[in-house]
Parts: sequence; structure tokens; C-alpha cells
Amino acid sequence: MSAQGEGGGTWTATATAGRWTLAVPPTGSPAASVVLDTETAWRLCTRGIDPATALGRARIQGEPRLAVAACEIVSVVH
Repeated sequence: MSAQGEGGGTWTATATAGRWTLAVPPTGSPAASVVLDTETAWRLCTRGIDPATALGRARIQGEPRLAVAACEIVSVVH
């Protein structure tokens, strides 16, 4: 997932045996990518908007079901 704009960045979620990890993207082509503007990413992660709204604003490449899963993200801001 990539959030473009001030404060944005790019992260990769990788499925491993029984868990997911979040890290800086490795080299190579991802199975899917989701690009959001930072405002949409912030609202999605804090549930200010629903995943369907975020998907409507996203630029998606690759496997659609993975993009949909990525937009189920929830973050706890402390």
C-alpha cells in the first residue's frame, strides 16, 4: 500500500506461515498494489471512511482480492 502526499509512504504486507508482516517493500513485483492519497489512507485506517469508499478512490494494480483485503486495514493511533 502506498499513501501519496505529505506524510505518506509505501509499505508491504507479506503473508508468512500463520501471520502477516508489515515492512518496507522488497524489490520485485508485488501481487497487488493499492495507492491512496494520504487523506483517504488516514480516514480508512481510523475508520473515518469504509473500505468500499477507499477502494473507489484507490489506484489498484494486480490481484483485486488482495487490494480489497488491504483496504480492511485498521490502525490504532496512540
